Amino acid sequence: MHEYVRWANPGALKLLWLAPLAILLYAHAFRARRRALETLATAEALPALVGRGEWRRRRLRAGLMTAALALVVVALARPQLGAQMAKVQRKGVDLIIAIDTSESMLARDVAPSRLEAAKEAVRGLLGRLRGDRIGIVAFAGDAFVYCPLTVDYEAVAMFVGSLDTHVIGQPGTAIAEAIGTAGEAFGAAEHKYKQLVIMTDGEDHEGGALAAARTAAEEGVQIHVVGVGGLQSEPIALLDAAGKVSAHKRDRSGQVVLTRLHEEPLKQIAAAGKGVYIRASATGVNVERIYDQIEAMEGRVVGTYQFTEYQERYQWPLGLAIMLLAVQAVVGDRRRGEGHAR
Repeated sequence: MHEYVRWANPGALKLLWLAPLAILLYAHAFRARRRALETLATAEALPALVGRGEWRRRRLRAGLMTAALALVVVALARPQLGAQMAKVQRKGVDLIIAIDTSESMLARDVAPSRLEAAKEAVRGLLGRLRGDRIGIVAFAGDAFVYCPLTVDYEAVAMFVGSLDTHVIGQPGTAIAEAIGTAGEAFGAAEHKYKQLVIMTDGEDHEGGALAAARTAAEEGVQIHVVGVGGLQSEPIALLDAAGKVSAHKRDRSGQVVLTRLHEEPLKQIAAAGKGVYIRASATGVNVERIYDQIEAMEGRVVGTYQFTEYQERYQWPLGLAIMLLAVQAVVGDRRRGEGHAR
């Protein structure tokens, strides 16, 4: 089996120009030193003044220093050697998280708010997923695909971080629309590998969510529901530009609008979707329970790859550079007794 070499930091190789520069600088220094000595002695007396072999040792030290410099640059480029070939099958499921972004999700009966707790739960899931495609659906009075299915978890985290109650212009909470939009986002994914997690407080103003869940289940989408909120009524906090609570939402008559978790409808949606219902605590969402449901599903093979396993070999040029520097250090400018008349 052939061995393959690659550079983990190839940009460092651009620094190799320092080696010829060092050679030029040493050559210039040697010439300047010789001209200075020639002003002090005649050409016949110069060997006695300088000492036999001094120029040869100076050139040797310069060569050792230049070679060490080049080897350090090579080490910085991190050469890697690999020969072990292996095939890997990646398995995973297609997962869509539908996040309620209606104003009621600003209530703070779940810390720091319902919406922020839901976003933090998604971030927690991203740290556990391996090979699963994930997408984000945002919904309020309408729904749309905020992030399509992808294995780029960093991109998903970026999209999740930008979610707020302004991404959907239409007020309300249309869970049925969220389920339908998620079904479209799954596309032609195999039936038994599609999972939908809905994070909401259950204030469904549009209706039809139960029927939508049954239809989605028939199409192979397993639906889990996370109820985010408390069972006691809670005012809806309104935030200022600095993110601090400035007031509470009021209706047209000036009364403070109260919201609570509508748990029973959410349990029915989860049952119709052949999934589980999970209620968030006051401190947040139990990410482990969600992940357990995802992991329990048999993952489909989503790719077969062949790769070469590389091992770091920067130690070789670095070790050789250290050896050359050590030799250079013990090579004196002159040997004992040289430069003295006999």
